[in-house]
Amino acid sequence: MAHIHDLAPRIAHYHAGVRNQNTQLKFPNTDVFNGFNAPSRLEGEITDLEVDGTIPPEINGTFYRIQPDHRYPPKFEDDLQFNGDGAVTAIRIQKGHADFKQRYVRTERYEAETAERRALFGRYRNLYTDDELVKGVIRTASNTNVVFWRGMLLAMKEDGPPFALDPVTLETVGRYDFEGQVQSPTFTAHPKFDPVTGEMVCFGYEAGGNGNDASNDIVVYTINADGVKTEECWYKSPFCGMIHDCGISENYLVMPLTPLKCSLDRLKRGGNHWAWDPNEDQWYGVVPRRGGKPDDIKWFRSANGASPLFLPVPPN
Repeated sequence: MAHIHDLAPRIAHYHAGVRNQNTQLKFPNTDVFNGFNAPSRLEGEITDLEVDGTIPPEINGTFYRIQPDHRYPPKFEDDLQFNGDGAVTAIRIQKGHADFKQRYVRTERYEAETAERRALFGRYRNLYTDDELVKGVIRTASNTNVVFWRGMLLAMKEDGPPFALDPVTLETVGRYDFEGQVQSPTFTAHPKFDPVTGEMVCFGYEAGGNGNDASNDIVVYTINADGVKTEECWYKSPFCGMIHDCGISENYLVMPLTPLKCSLDRLKRGGNHWAWDPNEDQWYGVVPRRGGKPDDIKWFRSANGASPLFLPVPPN
């Protein structure tokens, strides 16, 4: 596989792929930071968007989206799009009009980098490449998914806890741990909601240590419609691999474990969090939704592979 340095020219702001700290703000000249992927670095509001066609007057609601959006050039030239800060957009539609609002999620990461006016966190999910100033700071950028939960928006990324936002102003309320009921360092960006009971079924993988240490621990939670945790069970996976999403039925939760593996030794050497293992199977872990015990997990295997982007996402 060609290295990104072979595909894009080096720029003066980076030496051997590492950013020079005493340079003006300039993003790498790579595909990740150009064209459609170029950072917008925008917060703001627009009242009455220009619209092609006609908005039916019956529509009354808000469309939310979230995306990664780097605010500062990364520490490493070959950084990933997924390492950008979470930016939430709200498009309010009412009486035939559409209004736009966009805000960054004020994570601990956001606040730390804002104070220093530069990137402080290194490679994707590798705390061994971070600046000393942010040792112990929660690394998540909360940039993958946003869901409505009990009067608030939860901005989520699977490498850390959710952050709660006001759904009207998009102002960040703070880190959200379900009133102290969820203590795992990681939490899925794709919880599932039971349409009958209103329960949130959710999980965390690489959840046994600090969330960035290649642990094989999985935790599964159920939070009822009143916000009370009713289920928590911890399981072991056969290796530390990505479990990006899940699927639920009335009685079971299915978690696809991809052969995109994490290695603690590789992290300590300053390498990538994930590397594809072409010799490993695709695994599926199935657990009961109620009354689960650690030994209840059943693993099923299929041929090596995964859906696009190596992220198996069940239909919504």
